[in-house]
Amino acid sequence: MGKEHNVCLQLKKWFNTYGIACFLNQGENKFTTKLSQKKPDLIIYSSKLNQHIAIEVKVGNCSKDLYDASKIIEYWENYENKNIEYYIDCEQIQISSFAVATLFSQFGKLFYNDNQVTSIDDNKNDNWKYYCKTHGLEPLWEYDRTTDYIRNLWSQWRKKRERKKQAGLGVILSNVLNQKVLTESIDNPLLFDMQWEEQKNKHKWQNRQKVL
Repeated sequence: MGKEHNVCLQLKKWFNTYGIACFLNQGENKFTTKLSQKKPDLIIYSSKLNQHIAIEVKVGNCSKDLYDASKIIEYWENYENKNIEYYIDCEQIQISSFAVATLFSQFGKLFYNDNQVTSIDDNKNDNWKYYCKTHGLEPLWEYDRTTDYIRNLWSQWRKKRERKKQAGLGVILSNVLNQKVLTESIDNPLLFDMQWEEQKNKHKWQNRQKVL
């Protein structure tokens, strides 16, 4: 078993600790696919959100490997084009969002050496950013390299998505980012993604953080 598989097992333990069902793409109690074998590493189910999220896992200590994880967009595209079907216990499931995670997601970041952080106070001169943080759309704290990675991922994906209901895209982080004082501790898994939302006359893609 490789390093990424070991990370999958550690993330599974983290998810299970917080009551989130987790299925690997191999071994016992795994998820399966039809039509294609090109698939991500994990699928989790959050009962809080009533959503299945497909996750591509990387270790997080090598930038190149993490940027290779942008193939999560290919998995998203295959799913939206109906070139793959996902199953758990022989029952077909719908994927709400595709996400990237690493070993360091538990600490609120994707990169091991991502040490520069931005707080809510650093965004007071950016009205929109400050609004997103004070209204709970984005975490209070963000690691800079992880933030750049997310924005780059969304930028690539924007060229492929349409203005209609489709699966979302994002990353798995930790609710430690919403502590008043940021510490190197482990907290609830957090999905920070962009999903299609329909509210009254407003239909749009919206980025939002959600505790899983």
